[in-house]
Amino acid sequence: MSNNQPEKNILLRIRDLSIGIHEAGGTYTAVDHIDYDVYEGEILGVVGESGCGKTVTNLAIMGLLPEVLFVSGGEILYSPVSTEQAASSIDLTKLSEKERAKLNGDAFSMIYQEPLTSLNPLMKIGKQVGETLRTHEKCPASEINGKVLKALADVDLPEPEKIVNMYPHQLSGGMRQRVMIAMATICRPRLLIADEPTTALDVTVQAQVLRLLKKINRKYGTSIIFISHDLAVINQICDRVIVMYAGKIAETADTRTILTAPAHEYTRGLIRSIPTIDRKGADLPCIPGHVPSTEEERLPCPFANRCSLAKDICFAQEPPLKDLGNGHTAFCHML
Repeated sequence: MSNNQPEKNILLRIRDLSIGIHEAGGTYTAVDHIDYDVYEGEILGVVGESGCGKTVTNLAIMGLLPEVLFVSGGEILYSPVSTEQAASSIDLTKLSEKERAKLNGDAFSMIYQEPLTSLNPLMKIGKQVGETLRTHEKCPASEINGKVLKALADVDLPEPEKIVNMYPHQLSGGMRQRVMIAMATICRPRLLIADEPTTALDVTVQAQVLRLLKKINRKYGTSIIFISHDLAVINQICDRVIVMYAGKIAETADTRTILTAPAHEYTRGLIRSIPTIDRKGADLPCIPGHVPSTEEERLPCPFANRCSLAKDICFAQEPPLKDLGNGHTAFCHML
């Protein structure tokens, strides 16, 4: 994979990663031989329609794949310290459950789309936020309350002294999402994975959460992988974008390039579907067809039967990786 970043800035290397799924009595491919890097201190967007493999890939990073899913090949290499030596990296796919438990919540954390289903409805907020400190930092009980109050204040929650004694159902959706961010960041992880964290929120609260994530990124240098189906949201927060389709990477570039000079026809289709003021009241263009399910036969270029530019070669040969310069790459025969 071509890039213009120095190796010492790479926090995570995804190499030839494939993820399989046991489904309907057979074994199929959910993610198919993908490669990408996550740099220290960046916000990396992962975008694509539902079923493209965005969440599955990041659950693999966290070691949280459900039983029907499994890493069938490749590596997820984590650099515990800044280094140019890939040999010193840890392959996350090889860790035991005990080794993984030491990293999750400490080096890596995840924020989910719907916090109400992730928070314990029978446990007060203060105890839930402090649980990570008890597990990873062996923090004395006398210090936990103060750190929890600070964590809640850091995510701009009002009156944290009251919130610690409340239950999740007593908070609004936006407040619950802030609690989840406080839980995920209280141990200052190096990597935060945000899985569509603003989807269920109204536009005003969505903007507040995006500003909060950017603040955490800038203040603590936390790398963030931001998963979304919405390029308009990606544009507000991400430095760089990976576009996924049917378990493969279609295109990678910095956010500005993706939005102003997309190379892949799938990326162009996603951009055309973004609502704009000048289209108010008009039907939005949509990409015909659907993302193939894991059980459907995949074409060499999985997007070929939805692509207006497709030629015979697209149905016969896997597209090559085209290096378009300045970290911009795409898999397409037509470039």
